[in-house]
Amino acid sequence: MNKHFKHPIKIANIIEEGRLGGPQTRMALVASKLNKVIDTTFIFPKKDSKEFQMRCDLNNIKYFLFPFTAIRRNWFTILKYVFLFPFEVFMLTNYLKKNSFDIVHVSGGSRQIKGIISAKLAKIKVIWELNDTYAPLFIRIIFYLISPLADSIVFASSRTQNYYNLKTKKKCFLIQSPVDTNLYNPNLDYPKEDFLNSLVQKKKIIIGTVANISPVKGLIFFLKVVKNLITYSNKITFLIVGSVHNSQKKYYYNLLKIINKMGIENVYFLGARSDIRPILKLIDIYVCTSKNESSPLSIWEAMSMEKAIISTNVGDVSNFITNSQNGFIIDEGDEVNLTKHLIKLINNSDLRKNFGISARIIAKNKLDLNICTNLHLKMYETILDNDYK
Repeated sequence: MNKHFKHPIKIANIIEEGRLGGPQTRMALVASKLNKVIDTTFIFPKKDSKEFQMRCDLNNIKYFLFPFTAIRRNWFTILKYVFLFPFEVFMLTNYLKKNSFDIVHVSGGSRQIKGIISAKLAKIKVIWELNDTYAPLFIRIIFYLISPLADSIVFASSRTQNYYNLKTKKKCFLIQSPVDTNLYNPNLDYPKEDFLNSLVQKKKIIIGTVANISPVKGLIFFLKVVKNLITYSNKITFLIVGSVHNSQKKYYYNLLKIINKMGIENVYFLGARSDIRPILKLIDIYVCTSKNESSPLSIWEAMSMEKAIISTNVGDVSNFITNSQNGFIIDEGDEVNLTKHLIKLINNSDLRKNFGISARIIAKNKLDLNICTNLHLKMYETILDNDYK
């Protein structure tokens, strides 16, 4: 740690979405790794955050449940958000002042503006982390108006950096989502569920994806390709692992109707899992059909577990997956190529193995948690450095 700093740096990491996803997982990984030199407190809403709270408790991360009002796509929640906005900013500003944080780190993308405004009112340096590659126009306009308030910007991927194309002289950082390659290790033993174990005993080839159930994950595209491979149905099984949030139940039921209409019988929704590693170890081919991603943690985890990867060309995936070397990259909605690449991997176990070995090497050398946490520590020290000179 830099000799300038006589005490652990005190960070308030704010995110207005409590549901456990990629940004929340990233926050927990970094905070738990840096807990000896960084005193981190997460600030997020109580609603829908039980999984996130459990993750924090498991990693001994402090958190404060703040009554953030979420904005949704209906007029009632929009009006509620606008009406309560000044009160929430006022309360959050007071909390930040009272706890004397050195830095406010706002996670979760361009929609997260309450933490930025509150930090400036509290006269605390603030970092804005961007991890999206799509935002509605009005959100982007608000972001460009408010972004000068941030003391620094951190991008989760070069794709995000290019998407926002932010013209600023302030310090900017590029830090990918991390994977703990020691924890996500294919050589470790994991407990096996009876259902998954039965697939192994039947010598099924398992094709899987990890994604919260949402249209942005391209799951209808995924199912169309499953239909294309129906002649292989006795040989392969498809697994979809992820939460079905209340806001996406209608979409989930529509997926079930599509499966029934297509006559597909080898697709299974496994729901959310607190530990995805036992499933990743059994998967032979990992598929990502997302429409938008930045630094997709689920892919990095699959790479670390030595899986052959096929992914749409989202986020920075193409920086780490090279066609025919450690996986395949396809265009969004390209049924022909996804089907062709799956058949190639289904019929060639040596190719699956070689892709997986190469993918893990990349994960260890470029995406490991130690790399990410060191970059975070350097970023925090750089932001504070002027105050100590």
